[in-house]
Amino acid sequence: MSTDLPTRLGKAGILHFDELIHDQPYDWLISNFKEGADEYPVNVARLMRNIVWQLRERIQKGEKGPLRELIRTFWYMYVKPTLSRAGALAEKADQYAQLIDQIVDMVKEHQLLRYKDIGFRDENTNNWRLGANANIVIVSEKVGHLEFLLDLHAKYGVTVMALGGQPSVLTSEYFVDALRASGINLQRSFYLFSVVDYDPSGWIIQQAFVNNLAFYGVKNVRLTELVNPDQLTAEEIIFSRYSIPAGKDMALKNESWLRQVRARKFKNQNLLEEQNPAGGAPTLFGLEAESISTKRLATEVDRLVAPLLGQTEDLLKLYELKRLNQAVKNLILFKVTHPDAPSPELRGPAARQKRDNSAR
Repeated sequence: MSTDLPTRLGKAGILHFDELIHDQPYDWLISNFKEGADEYPVNVARLMRNIVWQLRERIQKGEKGPLRELIRTFWYMYVKPTLSRAGALAEKADQYAQLIDQIVDMVKEHQLLRYKDIGFRDENTNNWRLGANANIVIVSEKVGHLEFLLDLHAKYGVTVMALGGQPSVLTSEYFVDALRASGINLQRSFYLFSVVDYDPSGWIIQQAFVNNLAFYGVKNVRLTELVNPDQLTAEEIIFSRYSIPAGKDMALKNESWLRQVRARKFKNQNLLEEQNPAGGAPTLFGLEAESISTKRLATEVDRLVAPLLGQTEDLLKLYELKRLNQAVKNLILFKVTHPDAPSPELRGPAARQKRDNSAR
């Protein structure tokens, strides 16, 4: 981000106040934060950002020590009482979640601070472990897989993390800080193996984690999905699959996911798609991560992770070239056995337009 700090603060609606914002009475809060207010007497988002920034200023100046508290504790100590005093405390809306979003924007969009600047604690700190093979990372969507991940950590010395849903930017920051402190080169290849639901939401979660890593400097990530239809028999898929919600709100998300999974060329993907006799988008099905036993997942980890252990970067490049060579062979075989199947680049809206134009 090229703009200077005052410009970024201005875009975020943040000002310097000599008074402690969280100690001020109703009239002062209304006077300073009514601009842009909608359903509440104050602009809640801007008030939250200013409270966070003022705490960061005080810590940076040495007027206050690092907070060493969870963000939820910060919410109860600083933000909720201030909103209540301003007559802006919601009865139904989740304003704690709004605070989380505002801090994420301050960190990623406006790049004003890091979580460590304030000293927030990571409530997920017990859900991840660095391994000796720190650049091999196995991540799960659900905390329920944590014990399985810890077994893999103990066996292979790999890094593991249970996200517990949408990945936390705070956790990602502290995770990358720990990688850097361990002496690992963040520019080297990282191999990320995911245990997430085989559906659009699961894949959005794993991609969000990849994006968080990239933001903090880990950009060379090779992603492999351990949960996929080729881990199950046809009978098991039919028994385990569930319908993925459709409709206007889901259309783009489902199309994006379908393009990605088709590009993987899983042999059993066809069992998760049912063509619509009336035309239009197919009915899509997903698989829960739990539909595949951890024993079966562990076997797949044995196959994929073992060649990566203790390897130098040069050897890893050779390994990647072998994988690429095998992928090319598989594509050629697929073309020979499926001569009428469209190429990956001939799928999706842009491809349909391309075919329509060529048919004219």
